[in-house]
Amino acid sequence: MEQDQIEKMVLACIDTAKAMLDEYQMVIPFGLRAFSDTEDMKMNCPAEKNPDAGWQEQIETVVSELKNHLQTEAVSATALVTELQSEGERGIGLQIETAASSVLFVYPCKKENEEWLIDEPVKTDQLLASVFEN
Repeated sequence: MEQDQIEKMVLACIDTAKAMLDEYQMVIPFGLRAFSDTEDMKMNCPAEKNPDAGWQEQIETVVSELKNHLQTEAVSATALVTELQSEGERGIGLQIETAASSVLFVYPCKKENEEWLIDEPVKTDQLLASVFEN
């Protein structure tokens, strides 16, 4: 059940990130959480409330909100999604965490002929931040 749930989370995150790229030309940091007691997923995008916050502040706010939800909800997995840039390359950073594991994938993306193309993910050994206190 958990693997299936994580696959659904990944698809939801990538769809949302692509919609943001289409609309805003960038991925605004957001979080997604899945639950052990329901199939539902809930998103939080604090930039909507504080659009002038810097990138790091937005990441910290998403992580902080996800941590708060761990205290009050039966959260089984979290996702932290943001845009990453390095040496002219752009990518979607998608960090999936459970109580047992954490992994960050980078999906390279580029705009071609007015359409955003998202490539296969590259797994990295680092994390953006940690939600679950392992």
